[in-house]
Amino acid sequence: MKQVEETHAEKDELALISTGDMSVFTSTFKKYYRPLVLFANAIVKDVDVAEDLVQAFFCKLWEERSSLARVTCCKSYLYQSIKNCCQNYLRHQRVVAALLPPGEVLDETILQTIMEEEMYVELIRQIDLLPPKCREVMLLKLQEMDNSMIATTCHVTEETVRSQYRRGKALLRKQLQPAFKNSLAFPLLLSIMKDL
Repeated sequence: MKQVEETHAEKDELALISTGDMSVFTSTFKKYYRPLVLFANAIVKDVDVAEDLVQAFFCKLWEERSSLARVTCCKSYLYQSIKNCCQNYLRHQRVVAALLPPGEVLDETILQTIMEEEMYVELIRQIDLLPPKCREVMLLKLQEMDNSMIATTCHVTEETVRSQYRRGKALLRKQLQPAFKNSLAFPLLLSIMKDL
């Protein structure tokens, strides 16, 4: 019942923003800004870039607010949009790196960076599929938060954090292993998973 109420509230929120209600837009920005920056930073690995991407997204959101009338779920829309912004940013970075003069960056370094970025993007995509509490813990782990910080942020016990973390790693291995088992990137993926 609560989830249905939240969905209706989200629809109303978006409907009001689409009509130009600045106060609702401001409250939505305040509500989602920090979580979206954390989410973006987990993908791009640069908090300044993550902040820039989220700010630019909200500016564009306000400019194109009339199109929000068709959106049905605010939270999903915001996270998916930020994920797309991050992936576009990473693609642009790869193009820029590939256009550098020869010898300025080793080809192996570029290839390694591209593979790492693609693995992180895939990892974030798979984390997105985890149950909500699990997903939240795994995203905060990517921010290199320790268990006590995560417990404080999520308003749960450290034991709950450890339990959700173990569950998240197990689910991610199960989700990722079949797709990447025979891939050249599999050792890199295992290394990333180990660092989590």
